[in-house]
Amino acid sequence: MPKNKVSGPLDYWLSPELARISPQTAPSRLRELADTQGTLAAGWSSAIAGGPVLALAGAFFSAMSGNPAPVLVLGPLGTALLVLGLTSWKRVRGRLPNTDKLLITRGPGNARGGITMVAVLAGLVGAAMAMAAPTAAERGTSVSLIGAYLLIVALLGACIAVPSAVMGRARQSFRRRVQENGVLRQAVEEDLATWRDPYGNAGYGPL
Repeated sequence: MPKNKVSGPLDYWLSPELARISPQTAPSRLRELADTQGTLAAGWSSAIAGGPVLALAGAFFSAMSGNPAPVLVLGPLGTALLVLGLTSWKRVRGRLPNTDKLLITRGPGNARGGITMVAVLAGLVGAAMAMAAPTAAERGTSVSLIGAYLLIVALLGACIAVPSAVMGRARQSFRRRVQENGVLRQAVEEDLATWRDPYGNAGYGPL
């Protein structure tokens, strides 16, 4: 095949069979699109999951303190974050991402890694809070301590586990949406017709 020539219909490049026989680290345009879109969606998934946690934290702190200020501040903030996350999530998943921008991720790239990291961090936080448990029991603040710990774990899940799961499923999710979303499929087909690898001879797929 001549260098930089893109050939084959889109369905060929999207084939799960082709993906299975290709090394997962082999570069392709479809993988670049899917991974970039997955990273953007993962960021907004944190907002979707974190919004309710913020609102719940506000309700919890208000209940514990008898002061309505936390829920009045964190409740609307969490709701706004959730709405923004849902709107942006839908937008980035419905169009091709700009792959010219470098996106750097520091967290795990799959659900298992995310859950493992959350478990480790939750264990460390739990160990630290366990040292304060006797004092909390004496002061009658054990419920506050336990509630704060659960909120921290929930926040870790929203910021680490949820986006990791989204990134881990980025390629499978992208394949499914290209097959089901006519607008997205048309955008990919137009990209297929014009794209050329600027650095070598990578193919358009596999995914």
